[in-house]
Amino acid sequence: MVINLGIKRRSKKLLDRINESRTTQLFILTSLLQAILVIALEVRVYRRNENTSRSVIVYGRRISSSAACLEPSLLRLNNIIEENVIFIIFQIFQMWLCFNAIYNQNTIQIITIAAANFFCASFGIIQMLEVRKWYKDFGKTCQIPLEIDFSPSFSSLDIPLVVVLMIFGFIMAFLSWKLYRQFGWNIYKKIGGDIQKQAMFRTYLIYVMLLKLDLFFILGLALEACTVFKINLRVKPTSIKHIRYLPKPFYLFHIAVSGLIFLNQIIGYRSVKKEMKLGIIYVCVFWVVIIIDFGILLYYSIGSDKDSWYFFIIFLIVGIIMTLLSLIWSVFVYKNFGQGLQDHLDQKNKESSANNNNLLLVSNEKRWSIED
Repeated sequence: MVINLGIKRRSKKLLDRINESRTTQLFILTSLLQAILVIALEVRVYRRNENTSRSVIVYGRRISSSAACLEPSLLRLNNIIEENVIFIIFQIFQMWLCFNAIYNQNTIQIITIAAANFFCASFGIIQMLEVRKWYKDFGKTCQIPLEIDFSPSFSSLDIPLVVVLMIFGFIMAFLSWKLYRQFGWNIYKKIGGDIQKQAMFRTYLIYVMLLKLDLFFILGLALEACTVFKINLRVKPTSIKHIRYLPKPFYLFHIAVSGLIFLNQIIGYRSVKKEMKLGIIYVCVFWVVIIIDFGILLYYSIGSDKDSWYFFIIFLIVGIIMTLLSLIWSVFVYKNFGQGLQDHLDQKNKESSANNNNLLLVSNEKRWSIED
């Protein structure tokens, strides 16, 4: 019953926050429309690439004696297909970030969402150029002329995706600016005019936002790396798969690190809420371990210009930067422990508990009146 009341309270709070102003309503509506349209357009690009991959496989069976020369092109195309899937997942993740930002009225998160939209638009352009380069370089390693015709349809698939991403990028930037002003005033009413306390609360918001982003850029990257390098458990490095080669001890080390990342996220969040110094120290040490792990993956991911998977390399670099930022802000929040911010957060929790008790009393009164 208490759990149900908690769910009801959070649902009511979310609806209240969404309906707080016209801007919050437009922000949520825009995030939903963006997720639906962008995912639909990206699925079309994914299907194009998947169908092309199947065509290459079928053609390779026809020229079985020379099919090995197609494997580099096929592997690169499979990399692009994985990028499509990651991009779709990111759109779902970003939509959750939008709802979460409205629920918590996190101004820092609002700014990050606006920046992420332009990041997505840039990725759409890079994705189109990458596919264009693949079609241009297809089969160059083959000594025989290839009798296969592809139709990339950039004008009907990739360009509409980029245009839609740019449009939503500007719309979300405008709405984010309006929300930043609205939520900034709300935070001022909660924290007060104390500049030092405002700075500490801003540091807290940045740290919590980084933990949320880490779910995709660190945990998501770690899981992706597990699939990228899993081939080392069954294929010799001398095969065409060598561009994904990683020594087995390092791969097993990465699996162990990946299994602890989510736990580290939980400890990091609980430690900053309860000002647990030992917990933050553990989190800082583990951030360093993750940086070492990602550094090893980056070292083995960088090959020749022809063999390197640029998207994954960029993903790793972003992951290292995010981990480093998380480490730095862990130190910042650690320094703020004992400065009075916990009292403010505890007061918010007490108010939340009081609301739960009021809901429970109302529920009991209704139940007894029905029984009478």
